[in-house]
Amino acid sequence: MGFKDEINREKAALLSTKRPYETVAFILFSVLFIYQILVLLLRASQFFFKASVGWFNLGGTVLPPFFARIVGLDSTSKFYALLAFAALFVFYFLIYVLVFNYSKKNGNAKWTWTLIVVFAPLYIGNIFFIHPYILYAVYVFRVYFFRFIKTVIEEYKAFDLAKHNEKEEAINKELEKDYMETQDDESEVEA
Repeated sequence: MGFKDEINREKAALLSTKRPYETVAFILFSVLFIYQILVLLLRASQFFFKASVGWFNLGGTVLPPFFARIVGLDSTSKFYALLAFAALFVFYFLIYVLVFNYSKKNGNAKWTWTLIVVFAPLYIGNIFFIHPYILYAVYVFRVYFFRFIKTVIEEYKAFDLAKHNEKEEAINKELEKDYMETQDDESEVEA
């Protein structure tokens, strides 16, 4: 299947009414990604073609934080700027492989999860104070997560406090009896 066929298939999937939120997520992702790329191109052209201009912090609203951290090591070095671009490329490659393809293969909302994982740390993550990777991991492993929760709830319901207290009292009596025997043995030894 060629690239053009893949685009046509994706277009047909987005225009279907089965998942209208996927179309919205695709549009939002496209707008934010294009905005990010345009800002990067503008800043890169200023940095690489004007020798007196150093790379400056773009803030947390445009780029992933690791980009600013890498460039921040030395904002006048072209090496760190290229390294940051390479890291950004690797980041998007990993997002494609680990989020987009995984969601696509498993029938999940691929554009929605890609949007959340890429841009939620920049825009939404500070509101809920939870990293979206955690939300994605819970979503992906929801079967195991909820199976664990179900097991905990079933064990809690099966727990009988009266039987537990009886066992604990029996253990305490036995420990007390052993302690008393030990004290008696020690008093006999001293006498």
